[in-house]
Order: sequence, then C-alpha cells, then structure tokens
Amino acid sequence: MVRSSEIVKKSIEGQDREGVDTSSAFLRLSEIMQIKTSDGTAAKPPLPAIPDTPVNPVAPEISNIQQEAGENRDRITETDRHEPPAVAFNDQTFGNAEDIYSVAKNLMRDVRIAVVQNQSPDIAPAFKLVKKIVSQPELILNTHPMTISDENVQDYYIFQPTHTMFYALKIGLHMSYATQQLIELGLCCLLQNIGMFLIPDHIINKRGALTTEELSVIRKHPETGRDLLLPFQADYPWLLKSVYQHHERENGQGYPLGIKGDEITEYAKIIGLCDSYEAMTRNRPHRKALMQFDSVRQLIQSKDRQFSPQVLKLFLEELTIYPIGSYVRLNNAAIGRVIGTNKSQPMRPVINLLIDGKGNRVAVEETIDLAKSFVLTILDVVPENDIPR
Repeated sequence: MVRSSEIVKKSIEGQDREGVDTSSAFLRLSEIMQIKTSDGTAAKPPLPAIPDTPVNPVAPEISNIQQEAGENRDRITETDRHEPPAVAFNDQTFGNAEDIYSVAKNLMRDVRIAVVQNQSPDIAPAFKLVKKIVSQPELILNTHPMTISDENVQDYYIFQPTHTMFYALKIGLHMSYATQQLIELGLCCLLQNIGMFLIPDHIINKRGALTTEELSVIRKHPETGRDLLLPFQADYPWLLKSVYQHHERENGQGYPLGIKGDEITEYAKIIGLCDSYEAMTRNRPHRKALMQFDSVRQLIQSKDRQFSPQVLKLFLEELTIYPIGSYVRLNNAAIGRVIGTNKSQPMRPVINLLIDGKGNRVAVEETIDLAKSFVLTILDVVPENDIPR
C-alpha cells in the first residue's frame, strides 16, 4: 500500500503512476473552469426555418469526387446489406434510447451506401432523426451512456458521428441553444465526416503510422465532405461551413484553411472538440484507445490551446469523465464506484470505496468526495470484471 506521505509527495510534485506531469493539467483545468461562458442565447441571430423535407438535388461535382475513389466501390459491408434502411423508420421506431441509437447508425450506413454508389446522400432522414431527439431532451441524456460501449473498429465512421452528436447536443443544451440550433448542430455532427467514406480503404484501415502522403489524403476529407453536400448550399449554408471547418483549431493550426478564433463557426468548434475526444477514446487500426482520464488530460493540455476554452469548459461540465456506476482506481491502489459528479471539478467525482489499498473488500462502504480530498486522485478506470470478488 502506498504511504500517505508518498501520496502527498507525488501530489505536490505532480507526478502520476507513469511519471507523467499531471500538475499542469490540473492547473489548466482550474483556469478553464473559472471562465465565464455565455448561455448561448444573447449572441445568436435568428435563423431561417428548416423545412420538413429538405430538397435533395444531385450536384455534378459529386460524381467527379466519387470517380476518384474507385477503390471504395466494394466498401458496402455485409452489415450494410442486412441492416434495415434508416429511411424506413417512423415514430413507432423511437420507442427508447436503444432504438434511437440503432436508427442513427443505420442512417449513417445509408449515407455511406449512397456516397460510394455515386448518389447524392439523402439528408431528410437525418433531419427527422435529429428533430425527434431534440424534441425529447431526455433521449439525449438516456442515449449518451451507450456511447461508452466499444464498437467494431471497422465501423468507426458509422458510430463516430452518432457519438459525437450526443456529446455535442449535451453541450448545446448547456448553452441554451434554441430547438432549431440544436437540430442544426445535430445534423452537422452526423454529416461531419461524410468525406471519409471516399478515403481509400488501405489508408482508413492501415495499421501503424500514416505516411505524409496518406495524411494529406486524410486531410482532404473536410473539403470532400463539403463538396458532397453542395446540393444543399443554398438552403443550409451552415451545414457545409461546419463540415468544412470541423478540423480548424482555435490557434490557427488546424486544416484545411488554418483559420482561428472567431473565424471558425461555433458549431465547428463544438464538433471539433467532441470529434477529438471520440477519436482518442476508441481503438483505431493505427493506435489503441486512451483511457477517458488521459484523453481529457490531453484535451486540457492541448498544445497552444487548440480548442476554445469556453467550449472546453462546457464540455467538461456536461460530459461525465467518470460516469456514475463506473469503477476507478485511486493513487493509493484502492478501488471505488462512482456515485456522483462535481461539475466544477469533473475529474474529482464522489465515490463509494469498495476495495482498500491492499486489495481487500471493505467491510463497510465509505463515501469519499474527491473534490474535498487534497491527497486522493483517480489513476484510471477499472473494468467491472477486474474488480476482486
């Protein structure tokens, strides 16, 4: 068992279990959580009404883009062929959060099929889905826990937009977005990576580091996505702009334009942050996933402040880093179950102590509010199956 004096020493020195500096992350987190954020209502100009059935013309530019991605013609998977089309859903389909999650993924499969078959994607089902979700905010809260589950890495660009949408909608609710703004944000999330469906499979599924040339191809996907959505430019300019800008960064070091700060749309800032978090916490062919804590630490310490501090604060407040019911290991080797959160200090939840530092189950569960502890901190998340019985 780690002596308390050693824990205090490590806390003061800011070293975690791997000798990685954590003090700067907590200092940066403290700065972020002090930022005053707008409720999202004052600076938002009126937006044009969204029609119930979006127009869906075919743009000649789409065919040109798709002709350059011949390798992807066979990307339609067996899952794609056997899943029910999202366009078939109706109000009865939306019985619960599981139904919403399933429909969202099927919808993205429909989009992938259309893109690789030289067809203009139909975004009407996406509008219908997002409208339904936004009309019942409890669906956002109830579906969000499903984003924690692991998924087939080969289907990353099917479930990633769905996960990102639920992260972003939670932030939008916290910003007091109007219903119409939430619908727009949700649609932008679902279609953010539509351009990735035309990236060659040998790059998407490559194991190991990508070459400079391969990275260059990957970095074209915002532009490709924008061009695939050109048929909707007149009616939904915010959609193309957000898809095109979601890899831009606050410090100007993003792509494809290298714009910064207020030049980036707020939707794109939210999507960019949520997309980065989702990518960090998922296994990919070229790297393994990071633990939630490590992912958040990287976002907080992002080099040269890549993300808007205001958006990052809202993200930390709304997306529970350690979900209620999850198990965590402390820096004294003890294990506890998360039973509550602290919005002002999201990395320090309230836990019930289950296993002591020697690996023994405690006789009486002890509740610890880590926000009030100067000594104890979380090292990592523990899978339920790894907890001693």
